[in-house]
Amino acid sequence: MVRFRSRSACLRRALAFSFALILPAQTGAHAGEVDRVEGLPASLRLDQVRILGSHNSYKPFPDARAEHRIRTLAPDDWNGLAYGHPPLETQLSLGIRQIEIDVAPDPDGGRYAEPYLMTTPQARAEMTAPGAKVLHVAGVDTGTHCLTFRDCLTTLRRWSDAHPGHLPITVLVNANTFDAVPGFRPFSAQFDAATLDSLDRDILTVIGRDRMIVPDQVRGDAATLADAVRAHRWPTLGEAKGKLLFVFDAGAEDEDRYRQGRPSLKGRAMFGYYPESAAEASIFNIQDPRGQTDRIQQLVRKGFLVRTRTDANTAEARAKDYSRRDAAVASGAQYISTDYYDGAPDPLGLGFRVTLPGGWWQCDPVTAPRCDPSAR
Repeated sequence: MVRFRSRSACLRRALAFSFALILPAQTGAHAGEVDRVEGLPASLRLDQVRILGSHNSYKPFPDARAEHRIRTLAPDDWNGLAYGHPPLETQLSLGIRQIEIDVAPDPDGGRYAEPYLMTTPQARAEMTAPGAKVLHVAGVDTGTHCLTFRDCLTTLRRWSDAHPGHLPITVLVNANTFDAVPGFRPFSAQFDAATLDSLDRDILTVIGRDRMIVPDQVRGDAATLADAVRAHRWPTLGEAKGKLLFVFDAGAEDEDRYRQGRPSLKGRAMFGYYPESAAEASIFNIQDPRGQTDRIQQLVRKGFLVRTRTDANTAEARAKDYSRRDAAVASGAQYISTDYYDGAPDPLGLGFRVTLPGGWWQCDPVTAPRCDPSAR
């Protein structure tokens, strides 16, 4: 009996030793999964990641009726408007992690309702209610996958909820303004303090501050937002996963109005495009990267985020000109927007496609040059 107990004890010790060898490996594998966000190291900061984005992401390819309207009202603009995207949730499921939404002010409701008055009761109700609407050119290029800003935000929140742990999604909110055109458009549309505040309210109500990366969070205890950015205080992917970051994209007058009385964008829901000397500087929009490589790399090395584009107005696609794409990839900009990613509609058969070397996202070659290339 004594000998049997001794052998049993030895067996238990041997098994315990075996499990001791196995468990760290299992724990390490699990930790490895936790330490990745959609394949990228969770320790990377936002400014150390490059992602592929879409331009005017809400806009479907014009259908026959829309094409007829554009060709009739703005025939010279048809070539530049002949592009479009699948629904927002489809883009996100493909791998797009930066989108752009054009918003037009409609504080009283009904300003852009005319094309929808004879469609469905739901569309008519949405377009006659107060609140920002989503469209490209009022009265001309009005196609959209989501009629209102809140509709778009609801779609983003729903997709995010269904895909927890996704890479942070950056949303460019482009303030669309229009002048009156006699005999065609009897109204002008301009943002003011109240309609800008309403954009913030819509974002905070639908998305929720806990699911967002906001200027206050990045600034922390730094004197200004720009100081925090230069100190490389962007959150890591581990901290930012499952969240959205919003950027206000507007002319200088509206950008100034958005920060008025809110130094470093205190309390604001969105970042913005401001000069490097400004306290609010954090993100830059350099539309054409050709000839701008040094400038972009200087900015990203300092800690700023940069968005650029590989194509515009279908010009590069029609000419099969990849020089702008090559410049964007070489620049180190963190956001590279296109109308021609894999999965974007191509009814014209242009065959122009834009991809990143690492797929939909990758370590930024300027800010994270030693990042594990097998991360994706």
